[in-house]
Amino acid sequence: MGRNVVRCLTVLASLWMLSGAVRAQTWNIGVLAMRGEVSTRNHWQPLETLLNQQIPGEQFHIQPLDLRQMQEAVNRGTVHFVVTNPAQFVQLNSRSALRWLASLRSTRGGKATSNVIGSAILVRRDSGLTSAHDLIGKTVGAIDAQAFGGYLLGYKALSDAGLRPERDLRLTFTGFPADALLYLLREKAVQAVIVPVCLLEKMDEEGLIRKTDFMTVLNHPTSIPCLTSTPLYPDWSFAALPAVSDELADRVTRVLFNAPQNATFRWGAPASTREVEALLRDVRQHPQQRQLWLDVKSWFIQHRLAMGGVVIVLLLLTLNYIWVMLLVRRRGRQLERNNVLLHKQEQALETARQMSVLGEMTSGFAHELNQPLSAIRHYAQGCLIRLRGQDEQHPLLPALEHIDAQAQRGADTLRNLRQWVSQAQGNPVLTDDWQAINVHDAIHHVWQLLRMPQQFPAITLHTQVSKALTLMLPSVLLEQVLANLVLNAAQAGATTVWFSALHKDGGVRIQVQDNAGGIDEAQLYQAFQPFMTTRKEGMGLGLAICQRLVRYANGDIEIKNQQAPDGKAGARVTLYFKPNQEGGRSGDNSSAG
Repeated sequence: MGRNVVRCLTVLASLWMLSGAVRAQTWNIGVLAMRGEVSTRNHWQPLETLLNQQIPGEQFHIQPLDLRQMQEAVNRGTVHFVVTNPAQFVQLNSRSALRWLASLRSTRGGKATSNVIGSAILVRRDSGLTSAHDLIGKTVGAIDAQAFGGYLLGYKALSDAGLRPERDLRLTFTGFPADALLYLLREKAVQAVIVPVCLLEKMDEEGLIRKTDFMTVLNHPTSIPCLTSTPLYPDWSFAALPAVSDELADRVTRVLFNAPQNATFRWGAPASTREVEALLRDVRQHPQQRQLWLDVKSWFIQHRLAMGGVVIVLLLLTLNYIWVMLLVRRRGRQLERNNVLLHKQEQALETARQMSVLGEMTSGFAHELNQPLSAIRHYAQGCLIRLRGQDEQHPLLPALEHIDAQAQRGADTLRNLRQWVSQAQGNPVLTDDWQAINVHDAIHHVWQLLRMPQQFPAITLHTQVSKALTLMLPSVLLEQVLANLVLNAAQAGATTVWFSALHKDGGVRIQVQDNAGGIDEAQLYQAFQPFMTTRKEGMGLGLAICQRLVRYANGDIEIKNQQAPDGKAGARVTLYFKPNQEGGRSGDNSSAG
């Protein structure tokens, strides 16, 4: 009988304990896993044990999370309490109404203090980097762009030192655990790191690294025995989510505040987040600074149909604008082409007008001067006949012979001009009376004829022309062109004129180079335009007539700026005469310039 009673009591006690275990609810405590899941779980296990012991009937469980996992867990409600730094509390509190129950009180250095969160900007002691500006262009490691002690505090310190970290540094984020940053710095994979304060000292105590191998580039004196580069902010705090009842939150708070003196963690009243929020605003990471974008996004979602219609209308207007601009551009190009053609036609008409005026002037000059030249020749020849009959050595005979020769040369020049005018009017070019002209003799004859040593004593002549080189040309045409070119060079201030001539492609190329400083590009473009001159006494017909005469002789002429052999700037005129065609007709019948 007694045995049966004992057995019944045992069964009832077991059922009671089982029912109590079934009634117990599990509460997840999300903890920021700064040094990895295993280390975090081991570090915070005393907190889990304390709560489970002091609050019977409830089951608490530590859940290590990184920054993004913590945000997702809070949003989904898979955690009921969070233990994290004050910066993430501000971020989380903007989305969920967290209740800050208590803040940690650190006992580092033998005394309790609330401000222990900061950043240390570390480099290797043998790196040669001693100041913040030495980090420009260097690779700097950090935990995460949202990490408080692992980036934001160091970012603010570097900004205050005059740097723009996102521009001046090559930032690399490794995520959790933070220990990896010091390993990367030790192996020289990065040149500097931003880590939470006292992480270096903890790893040194654990024998993972040697603290003496590292130093800070920015040193900020604090009350804790850790290398620090920034001011210190409040330590981690314990917060409850809205799903936690006020009764349970109060019970947890009492347990935290009444923890034994030998407890691993000591808790106090929640610290103010004012300083943390001010820093987040300075680095533009405060959630309220991004609230405007969220409001705009929400408004767009609520009015998505209307905004869709507006977007379609704007798209159609944009396409219409693009189409109109394409049409305008196409019409603009057509107008531009038409304007170019019109300008060319105007130039052609102006050239034709100038050629007509030049032809009329040439014809008039030839007609008016032909009779006086004939009379001069007749008088000179009559005097020669009479004086030779009296005295074969009469001193006036050479002068009269020169008068007769120059009168004949003037007549030949007029004949060339008249033939060119005739050719410009469409008549054929007759080569029957063309003569073999020695280029070397023509150059020197022009030099003597112009009396260059007397008229321009400072100018010298250099020739590289074969004495056997000849051309089939109208009489005195080559001398007429060369005389004009030599006078232009002399009047422009040249001190030396170089002549060269050689056979090329079956024809003959003659080059005339001076050192008179060259020609302005705008004037060079219009060099052969009739009536274009830079001299007050000039008529602007010299080069124009030369071009027409050369083309009449089946040749071409061009002018360009070219450095002279003596190193001075100058102009080079190139004459090219093609081989004569058989049949008595050659040359360019065009009168265009």
